[in-house]
Amino acid sequence: MFHQLLCGTIRAAVRLPFFFEGGRQRNFLLGSCPLDFNLVNLKITIRTVSPRLLALRLAGQGSGFGARCRGMVCPRPTADCVPCPERPGCTWYAVFGQGLSTDPAALRRHQKPPLPFVFSFPFPDGADDSSHILECGLVVIGRAIPCLEMLLEGFAQFLGGDPCLESGEIIRVASLDYQGECRTLGSSARVTQPENLAVLSGAGLLESRPWGCSRLALRLHSPLRLAADGRPCTRFDFSRFARSLMRRTSSLAYYYGDREPDNDFRDLSRQAEAVVCRDDRFCYGAPAGMGKKLAGIMGSGSFSGDFSGLMPFLVLGTLVHAGKGASYGMGCYTVSPAEPGRQAPED
Repeated sequence: MFHQLLCGTIRAAVRLPFFFEGGRQRNFLLGSCPLDFNLVNLKITIRTVSPRLLALRLAGQGSGFGARCRGMVCPRPTADCVPCPERPGCTWYAVFGQGLSTDPAALRRHQKPPLPFVFSFPFPDGADDSSHILECGLVVIGRAIPCLEMLLEGFAQFLGGDPCLESGEIIRVASLDYQGECRTLGSSARVTQPENLAVLSGAGLLESRPWGCSRLALRLHSPLRLAADGRPCTRFDFSRFARSLMRRTSSLAYYYGDREPDNDFRDLSRQAEAVVCRDDRFCYGAPAGMGKKLAGIMGSGSFSGDFSGLMPFLVLGTLVHAGKGASYGMGCYTVSPAEPGRQAPED
C-alpha cells in the first residue's frame, strides 16, 4: 500500500506543475529550474547506548548498508544481477544497480550514475553520549523514492546487525518540508503515516532560497573528498568544487529525474573560475577518532563572484553533498549569504 501511494504521488508530481508542501499544493512553472527533480528529506532518530561510538561506525559505512538492503528483497543476494530475469522490476537494482545509459552522448556527459540517496551523520565530536540519542538525515531522490521502505528497513538492520559493534534502534522517522518542519512518518523503520511524506522539488528548494547575492559563505560539516590527477585534493578550490557538484547534480537529474539538464556547463565553469576566495579557513584532515581513509577538506570560507547560474547546483548540493562518499555522509556543507568584510563564522 505504501509503495502504491508513493508511486501515485510521484506520478502526480511529474505530470502536474505543482509540488507538495505539508499536504498543500503550490503552483509554479515546470521547467523554471534546470535541475528539477523530486526528493524527500528525512530525519531519523536513533536510540543507542553511545551516540559517539555509533557515529564512528556510521561514517563512511559503504557497502554494508547495500548488502543489508539486498538481503531483504533479493532471493539470490549473492548472484550476479546482469543475467537475472527479475532485474527490470527489482527494487534493489533500481537503487544500487547504477545502470549506465544506453545513449552514447549521455554516457559521455554523465558517466556512471551516483547512488540516489544521501545520508547525513553527526561526526563523533558532535555526538552527545549523555542523551543516548543520535539524529541523522536521509535524502532519497526521484525514482528511488518508491524504494523508501527498503532503505529504511535495511538501515534498521544495519544498525543492529553486528553484536560486536555499537548498535542502535530507530525510534522515529520524520519528513521535512521546505521550512524544515517535521512530520512523523513512523515510530520505527516502518512508515505508518505515509500521508505526512513531503515530496520536494528542485525548483521549490530554489524558491525557498531567493538569493541574489554576490558574496557567499560556505561551511563543510563533513570531510570533502575530491581528487585531481589521481591524488586527493588537500586545498579547497571553488572552481574544482563547483565542477564536481555540477557533474553530480546533473547526473542525478538525468538518471533519476525526468529530463536531461540543458545547462551551458562551459559558461558555468567560467563563472566558477571567476569566483574569488575572500576568507580561507579550510584545512585537510579527518575528524577526531576517524581514520585517514576518511580524511578530506574541512572548515569554512567566504567567496565573491557571480553565483546566479551556479545557485541551483549549490542549493541542491546542500542536500545531495559533494565529492567521494557523498551518499554515506561525506561532503556535507551549507551555504549562506556573506556580509561584505565579515569573516566566515568559526566552529
